[in-house]
Amino acid sequence: MNQALYGANAATKIIKDLLCKIADNTSHSLSIYERAAWYFQGHEQQQIEQLQQQKADLQRRLDDASKGARPKLETKLHETSQQLKDALKQQIDNRHDRIRQVKGVARSVVELIQGDTPEESRQLASRALGTIQLLSPTYGKNIALINQRHKHLYKAILALLLLQQLINDKQIKNRYVLAKVADALNTAADTASAFKEEVQIPLVAACLLQDIGLQHPKVQQLLYGPDGSDNPYRVLPPDERQQLLEISFLQSQQYLQEGLGLDNYIGNSRAERELFVMIEEEKQSFTLHLLRSAITPEDGIGNLLKIPQVYTSVVLPSKQQYSYDSLPKVGPLLKAGVEKGWYPDAIVQSLLTVTGYFPQGYGITYIPKDSDKRDADRYEYAIVNNLYPFEPEQPICRQVTRNLTFNTFGINVVISAENNLYFPLAQQKLEKVSEERLREIFSKLVSNFEERVTSDLIPKNWHPDEFFAYLKHQNLWNRNDTVRN
Repeated sequence: MNQALYGANAATKIIKDLLCKIADNTSHSLSIYERAAWYFQGHEQQQIEQLQQQKADLQRRLDDASKGARPKLETKLHETSQQLKDALKQQIDNRHDRIRQVKGVARSVVELIQGDTPEESRQLASRALGTIQLLSPTYGKNIALINQRHKHLYKAILALLLLQQLINDKQIKNRYVLAKVADALNTAADTASAFKEEVQIPLVAACLLQDIGLQHPKVQQLLYGPDGSDNPYRVLPPDERQQLLEISFLQSQQYLQEGLGLDNYIGNSRAERELFVMIEEEKQSFTLHLLRSAITPEDGIGNLLKIPQVYTSVVLPSKQQYSYDSLPKVGPLLKAGVEKGWYPDAIVQSLLTVTGYFPQGYGITYIPKDSDKRDADRYEYAIVNNLYPFEPEQPICRQVTRNLTFNTFGINVVISAENNLYFPLAQQKLEKVSEERLREIFSKLVSNFEERVTSDLIPKNWHPDEFFAYLKHQNLWNRNDTVRN
């Protein structure tokens, strides 16, 4: 690969690195999900239990041994006791490593979208979500596999944005969060840091751990089948799916409480130790409450996991059937869920205020207007690159082509529904254009025109992941000027 053409800029590298730290498939098994899978295998606990059994057996043999046989048994008992002590210490060290890794990654996620101003934070969040979407394939056989790994970070960022919007909309009812919000209104740096450490980081941790129970061997057997040959992304029979959800739900909580547990205080102050332990217990309790209440949150705090989870499952689906056209249906789907009583209206509205209907990084095809504000006889490409659209069906995008030529230095544009080819009204406008002209447009905008002559000549969208693979095309968030189309 020619790194001058392909690769990742600094911002993209940071996000790719975070994605790998959360879920990966390497020989080193260092990601959060790989470490959880290793923990669930139970090798560590099995070794400890074997050593405990050996120690008990040796002690019994020593108690009954003759004087001549005792020295050898005492030596063996001492060796086994030391091995057990070392194994127990290693178990604690491994647990501390895991909890600190989760906290470290969660802190990095919070800081990823934390700017010096609200405008900068908005831009950073738009970049993060858009980059994850653009790094996720829209063609090929690995869509479900990669989306499964990417959705944890995507969901966590959405949850942080929803939290802030719910605070702004005064929709938070949880007393723990309200108390921390009240403290954070004090402009002192330590209270702002406390809000990050005691609310935002535990929230991200809950998002990262919500599906960690899927790594349990019992779940893996359901997904891959008895002989390991089944497609894990197939649609499971209802009874197996229910069993999977129940096991995963319980094991995610077990992993939080036992696989991670509480962090260890380092220092000599008794008062600091007591405060540290109290705060750690509060944070774990909050994270556990989020995990438990996400199943049936009603209008409670569990929606910080539930609603982003639903949104993410649509825009980064991990099932065999994949339709890029379906991604913008996430808004109407959430609204339909409100009508059916599945989701609270106020919280869905808060999320859609942040996201709109079109996901960050989505490829938009639209009819531009000329200098006289008249519709042109062509369409152009754009990529959704800003959160908080003025209207949910009018995405804020970066122009990618101009006059049917790819342009690295496009401007931002608000695309109206009447000119967005995702909607039938806009498609009807181009039906008046000749087929010859439509083929001419198509030939200029696609790289493999000869292979795609059967494609729709009035496309509802375009797939920008190949475009984003070019290093020079990854700076889609460097402008603030926006015009309306």
